[in-house]
Order: sequence, then C-alpha cells, then structure tokens
Amino acid sequence: MPYPTYASYLRLDELLSLQRPLTPAEQRELSDSERLFIVVHQAAETLLSQALVDLRHLDDGRCGPACTTYRLERAARVVDALVGQLTLLRRTLRREDFMGFRDRFGTASGLESEQFKELFARVRRLTRQAGGDRVPEEARWLGELDEAVRRWRSTHLELVAHMLGDQPGTAETSGARFLAARLDDAPAGAPSGRPATSPSRPVRGDAHAARPGHGDGPAPRPGQGDTPAPGPDRGGAPAAGLPAVSPPPAPLPAPSAPAAGARLGHVAVVGGSVAGLLAAHVLADHAERVTLLERDTYPDDPGPRAGVPQSRHTHVLLTSGMNALEELMPGLLAELARAGAPRLAVPGDLGVWQAGQWISRRNPSEPILTPSRPLLDHHIRRRVLAGSRIEVRTGAEVTGLLGRPGQITGVLVRERGGGRHTARELTADLVVDATGRGGRTPQWLAGLGGRTPAEEVVDTGRAYATGVFHADEPAADLRGFYIVPDAGQPFGAIVLPAEGDRWMVTLSGPRHHAPPTDPEGFTDFAERLPHPAVHKWLSAAAPLGRPVGYRQTANRRRRYDRLGRESAGLLVVGDAACALNPVYGQGLSVAALGAAALRKELAGGRAPTPHDLQRAVMRASRTAWEVATGADSPMPGATGNAVRSGPVTRLLDRYLGRVRDRTAGDPVVCTANRDVLFLLAPPHSLLTSPRVLRRALLTPAVPTSRDLPTP
Repeated sequence: MPYPTYASYLRLDELLSLQRPLTPAEQRELSDSERLFIVVHQAAETLLSQALVDLRHLDDGRCGPACTTYRLERAARVVDALVGQLTLLRRTLRREDFMGFRDRFGTASGLESEQFKELFARVRRLTRQAGGDRVPEEARWLGELDEAVRRWRSTHLELVAHMLGDQPGTAETSGARFLAARLDDAPAGAPSGRPATSPSRPVRGDAHAARPGHGDGPAPRPGQGDTPAPGPDRGGAPAAGLPAVSPPPAPLPAPSAPAAGARLGHVAVVGGSVAGLLAAHVLADHAERVTLLERDTYPDDPGPRAGVPQSRHTHVLLTSGMNALEELMPGLLAELARAGAPRLAVPGDLGVWQAGQWISRRNPSEPILTPSRPLLDHHIRRRVLAGSRIEVRTGAEVTGLLGRPGQITGVLVRERGGGRHTARELTADLVVDATGRGGRTPQWLAGLGGRTPAEEVVDTGRAYATGVFHADEPAADLRGFYIVPDAGQPFGAIVLPAEGDRWMVTLSGPRHHAPPTDPEGFTDFAERLPHPAVHKWLSAAAPLGRPVGYRQTANRRRRYDRLGRESAGLLVVGDAACALNPVYGQGLSVAALGAAALRKELAGGRAPTPHDLQRAVMRASRTAWEVATGADSPMPGATGNAVRSGPVTRLLDRYLGRVRDRTAGDPVVCTANRDVLFLLAPPHSLLTSPRVLRRALLTPAVPTSRDLPTP
C-alpha cells in the first residue's frame, strides 16, 4: 500500500470544496466575507468533534487518573481554541457584510448544532460528578474545561450583540436576547445567574474544583424554575446570531490565558476598587501572574463598603467612560442596564442650569449611565475576577514598598488588624498603586531614600452631601437635574435616578457652607440653589436614611510621570495619581480611560517600561484635570499651587464666559462644550473650532425661558 500524500491524507480536495457561499460569486466582497463565515464555523465544528472524542472516552469509564487529566487538558485547550474562532470572526468580519448576507440563512441557527448540545451536557455531567476524590491536576483541568465553556458562551453572546445590535435574529427572533434565553446559564450546574467565582473569596489557579457552582446540582434550563420559558425555537443567525427574553445575567466572560511572551512577570496591584480592578484586568493579559491586594472583604452582593468612601454618593459614567469600559469589557454596559442602571441623554433628559439659565433640551444629546457605585463595583469585580489569572487577597494591608531608589521590587503585606511585626514581603516585578486619594506611596518612596513626586493642587474647600430618596419623576418629563456651580453662584445640585426606583441627590456648597446631613436640613439647604425646582421636588420626596457628607474635594495631581527611571517597578493609577473634585463626576470615567490607555500602550510591538505606562495613564487624565481645575480656579477662596491666574487666564475666562452664555441656546456651542465636559474632546477645542469661535465672538446669546425646559 503506497504512503498517502499530504493532500490525500487530509482529503484536501473534498475539504476545500465544502465552502459554498449562498451569495452570488459576482458580489465578490460579500461572497468572500460569507466564505470566511463558513470557514470559521466549519473549523469550529471540526475542533468540537475532537473535544467530544476525549469527553466520550472519559464517559466510557476506561481512563485512569493520568489519562483523565490528559484528556481533560486537551479538551479544555480545544474549547479555548473555539473561543479564538469567535474572536477571529469578530475581528475579521465586517458587521455590514454580515448584515448583507445573513438573510440568506433562512431559519438556520447555531442553536441547531448537536455537537455543542452534547458538549454542554457532557461538561455539566462531569462537573456535577466532581468530588473530593479527584487528584489536584484532574480537578484543575476540569475547572479549566468548565471555564473554557463559559468563555465560549459569553464570547458568543458578545459576538452576536456586536453583529446584530438591536436587530432581530433570523426568523424574526430577538437576536442576542433570544440566544441568552436559550443557552443554559452555567454548564457546571451553577444556579442561574450565579457568578463563576465568588468575588469575596480568594481566587487561585488551583482552586477550580472548590468554587461555588461545582456540584450544586443541575442548572435550571429555560422554562424551568423561575425563568420564563422562551417561545418556540424559530432559529436565529448561525453562531453569530442569537440571548434575552427577561434574561438571567449573562455567563461571565472568563479572561483568556496570558498572551504568549508575557513580559511583565509578577504584578502586585495594591487596592481593589475600580481603578485597581481595571488595571489588573488589563495587565493580566501581559503578566505571568497578577496578585490583587485589598484591605476590605468584598461583599457577595452590591453594597457600600468602608474602603470606598464614595460608595454612598452619586456617580455617573460619562460617555467617554462608557466607551472605554465597553472596549475593556464588551457587554458590560448591557449587563448594567439589565441590572437597572439608568441611561440618560444630556441635556435631553436632564434639566441643566448653567450661567443663570436652563440649557435647551432640544440640543444634541449624549448618554450617561447612572448606576450606584456599589452596583458598578460589583459588576466590574465580577467580570475581572472570573477565571484564574488574578489571585485576590482580601483583608491584606500593604504597609510599605520593597526595593531601593530607582527600583521597586515588591511590597510589605500584613493581615488587616495584625501587628506591625507580622508583615511579610511580597516580591513583584511591577507594583501598581491603586489606593486612591489616601495613598501613602510618596511617604514610602521617601522611606526608601528616593525622590517623591511633585504635587499640583487646586482646592476650593467645596463640601457636599448625598441623600437617597423615593420620589416621583420631576415635572416636564425630566429625569433629573444638574445645577452647575460657578464663581458667581457657588451652590450646586445633582439629582439622578439609580437602580431600585431610587433617586440619588447630591447638594454642594463653597467653603464653610457644607450641606447638613439631617434630612430636614438637607432639604432646606436646597433653597439656596438659584432655581426653586430642585427644592420643590425634594420637599415632596421621601428620604431613605440620613444624608452622608464628604469634604475631600481638592484636585490633586502627583507627577509620577516626571520621576523617570527613579520609579522603575512602580505604576500609580486612579485617584492615587490624579484625584479630581468629585462634584464634576469624572473619576470613574478617568479610571476607565486610564485602563484603556494602558491596554493600548501594552498592545504595541515593543515592551513598554513602567515609565511609559505611567505617562500613558497621566495623559489619559489630562483633559479631566484641565476641566476640573479650570472650573475650580475662579471659585472664591480657591487655593493651591495650580490655581490659574494672571492676565492670560482672565482673558481666557472672559472668552469661556461667552461660550457658557451661548451653550443654553446654541446647538453648536452646546455640543462642543458638552464634548469637553464628557472628556470626548480637549478643552482647547473650544478655542480652535472656527464654528465655536464665530458664535462665541460674533453671535448674540439666545436666552432660554426660566421655566423648566421642555423636550
């Protein structure tokens, strides 16, 4: 018998004749895109058949411990390759091409794949049978297989949402919503909507078999338990087409393995709030391992915690922050919306009072998201800590840095509440400080004999307080208020809806005029605002507890980016690097923009130094710094070495005053000004745009009515 050739062994002639697009060949661009779609799905089914070979062998009961571990590892790696297939499709198939050929499928649906149904059933059965008698490596790879299947599900959902958006699926199903309702939520048998890992527990690479959700019984299927059954299966777009008729929370997208050639070694992230979580999420793609050190214990459900002083106050995600978070964690915004986070247009849905008048709601609007801080923290934490790439140590207090001037090599860590002499050394190739405004890194650097960063400060002494209320929506179909303080009118208010049918109300005043923290005094304080609308609405609202005050509102920027090589091994992010006056609502967005900047810097061909990463983080916060300090510098009583003054500043303030006067009634000026405030454009764009210049200097301001603005 002659040996086969390469082509005959693989039966290439037959294999390569199977890609037959339905799009006519003369429509070359569309036909080639459809061929890519077919190739990816055929390759996926081929890989899937190999994973099933191993899982069927395990089900036959003929494998010993070594064989079981080998087969589980191979199946997990093959399923991870399936995730890569979907990622490839998202990155190489244009959405407009997909929308151009998808109608040719009829009712063909990826849900018809019998192999995927078998995969889910076999993985569910294996994890349900997992017990303490499994050897550690076997338990580890069973966990990896479970994580890989979760990853495939969530990547599939993200791909469908990206391709279809709000469009229906084939056969007029609800597209992405339909897929979420049809897919089982957790292949390992976790209850519907339960996270793959509990954020309040340490997450370690060898602990898969001990996670919640393993061995807890079968997962509820659509139509069972409390989940409404979906309608008949009328199909959806094949593997890029289909979850959520009143869906449960989508399965967590567990992160992929570290990129080949990971070059950051061990990264220690100090501080596990939003900035720290997002930094860990990005760096984990380029590190051998990441350790997250957090002083608090994470709650199982959304709720305020001591380590986040801002957790009881109003928060917003500006448009720029929403864009950055969606880039970092596709599907997160939809997840927050399903959890009840309101999405508002500004000024379309808000009554915005600025410079003595209401801004017209007919001017172009951009969205913001207004979840409570605990809800946002919970969902980001749930995403970041899914999987095994990040080890979390809660109750871990960092007391100092290791190393010498010019080279940070780790941190000193002790159990929170432990004695001073119980601290242990944790070495790291990169230490990330995400400890917020109260971070002690400058003192720790000085303790090593090193240079500390220069500080820039603008402090108005502003104080604010936040109360939570039940109330009807304001009049005139408004969904909230924003009373903007300025040099001539120093009192401000932010009234926004949050999840759970609640309203978050923040009132602020200048130095020595802090809002009271008793409900009656808080409401009375609103009489100082320049328009009675907020006080009138607040007087009819029902308080849910006492308001909470806050006074740490100074803008403070620490110039770690100017230390150069003296800070090798150190990266400072979030408020620890650039803390902004919270009344402008920029903090969360700046944290997301900083993480997105890290991701971009690390994606380059060369290996960036910590100094390169630090400069990228500082650049990401520059617009917010200029906006906040520009607004605070003219305030009466502003102090600090970065307060802007002098003839040029006074001239600029006069020009910006003309811009503010025209924001209310001029759609061009309103859009440009809002883009700056939402960190979508730099402040100097108000000076360099010919259209804005012409309107600010040559066109009279159009006054608006003092009555509440109508849509």
